[in-house]
Amino acid sequence: MVAVRRLATLVLLAAACHQPVEYSTTAASGVIKLRVVDNTVAGEVSGIDDSRALASLGSESFLVCTGSGQLHRFSSPDMSLDTSFAIGPSSGSGYADIILPKPGVAYVIGAAGRILEVNVGMGAVVDEITVGPLPVGLCASPVSQLFYVVDGSDGRIREVDSADNTVLRSTEPLDEPAVEATVESHQDRYLLVACADDAGSVYAVDLATFYVSDAAELGSVCSGAQAFPAESIWAATHPNWYGSTGSVSVCANFTQPDVMVLPIAGHPVDVCSVPGTTLFYVLSYMGDGISAVTAVDFITGGKTDPIPLDGFPWDITSHANGEYVLVLTSEI
Repeated sequence: MVAVRRLATLVLLAAACHQPVEYSTTAASGVIKLRVVDNTVAGEVSGIDDSRALASLGSESFLVCTGSGQLHRFSSPDMSLDTSFAIGPSSGSGYADIILPKPGVAYVIGAAGRILEVNVGMGAVVDEITVGPLPVGLCASPVSQLFYVVDGSDGRIREVDSADNTVLRSTEPLDEPAVEATVESHQDRYLLVACADDAGSVYAVDLATFYVSDAAELGSVCSGAQAFPAESIWAATHPNWYGSTGSVSVCANFTQPDVMVLPIAGHPVDVCSVPGTTLFYVLSYMGDGISAVTAVDFITGGKTDPIPLDGFPWDITSHANGEYVLVLTSEI
């Protein structure tokens, strides 16, 4: 999920506003590839204008969306641009999330809240759909071709079948403003929805019934959430903008979770899991135009020292083989 979009969401909530904000500022962005085995920089690509979102295509390539309506595909081994193509008009609030619910097909939140289906191989938009009044987040099921849309206006979570782009189900409105959703694959039963209220509410949506359980309260505003593949483990980040440092909640079980709260240097805004390890990687903003990444072991609670990176944090993801983590930052 995209860190800056979440930060903008928190600002909007504070202002009691439910409309997209259009930004006029653009900046050069870059993607840094970290080697998981030793947390060293394994590659970098820079000079991408106005990047918004990042997604891994397996282990050999990755996608970057930009505010100008461009989708870039990069080769990961040599960190070079493979191809670019337009998917829509320029937008200050669009292109802020991207998922891949089935091979070779990406879904992107586009301009004016439309959701775009993109055939990555063809380099073309093949469908454009409306799913709720104001989609602010997407997440894909790890075990099916379904995906889920978080709405920032009516507070509902909608389930979409990517086979024909039909909306199958919708939850009742949540009591708190959702900022992130993640689907677990351990039981193939729950969708977790993290919220930006002061209590740090996280709802569990039962995928069999689409019933929303009472929220677990993690104690601080959430900005990101991620379920670990094939485990009953998940994590949520808490930036704590009014303090000197934030935290990450590492949780076991999907309802009534056992919670381990770990302080994280800076303000954690996003998190990703790394397949084949016991690690979450947490992306934070340190201030003064510097980001940092901290690796957290969900079994021991051990942490690496923060890995400093130039730029403001936008997004973080890992390759499917668990060898590398990709981080998107910008000069802003």
